[in-house]
Amino acid sequence: MHSCLFAFGAIIALLSQPTASAQNVIPGNGGRATSATPAALPLIGAGDMAATGVVVPHDSKLIPGDEVSIKIEEDRDVPWKTIVTDTGEVEVMGNLGSVSVSGKTAAEAEAVIGAYLRQRFYNKATVSFKILRKAIGAVRPFKANVNGKVQRNGPQYFTGANPLKLSEAVMVAGTSIYSNLKRVQLTRDGKNTTHDVQAITKEGRTELDITLQNGDQVYVDAKPVVGFGN
Repeated sequence: MHSCLFAFGAIIALLSQPTASAQNVIPGNGGRATSATPAALPLIGAGDMAATGVVVPHDSKLIPGDEVSIKIEEDRDVPWKTIVTDTGEVEVMGNLGSVSVSGKTAAEAEAVIGAYLRQRFYNKATVSFKILRKAIGAVRPFKANVNGKVQRNGPQYFTGANPLKLSEAVMVAGTSIYSNLKRVQLTRDGKNTTHDVQAITKEGRTELDITLQNGDQVYVDAKPVVGFGN
């Protein structure tokens, strides 16, 4: 009985001791504790942390090469990932045109994109705009086009630091039961190849996936009608 009480008291004592997790921990610092608090900045939430591990301030101004995501809350689609072009614009959902955002904060980009969508396409559009990664210096983004039996035809932007896989590009473009994912065509340097994106996404065959290059053209055909083709 006394030994049980002693063990219980030891556990309580250990739980009451301060640990490294209770100290100041800087995101992106590998979970290492620090004795000093970083300079006070208005920071976005953990879910909006840049892919580099550095937290992006709320007032960060968008520049060409910044990697961002755009989501229309009224839609059920996954966020549209794209890059601010060298002209300071972002493509909105692939086929809804482009909006100038260079020099704006994420909140300002939300407002201007929302206004653009409501003027042209939506009665109501609540836009969520996040900066995923800040460009370091001048970055010219690469571009691949995804067309065919997808919901959002058009260009998708990426960089060498954050490459784009074929399967990701197809999924971001949005598919349906009518999309033939078993035979997705990739055109590169005038040569056509066929890829089984369904095996990549449904069966985990990641070895079949490939990294897209600047200028690639991806085409998702419609599934053949039963009795009229293979």
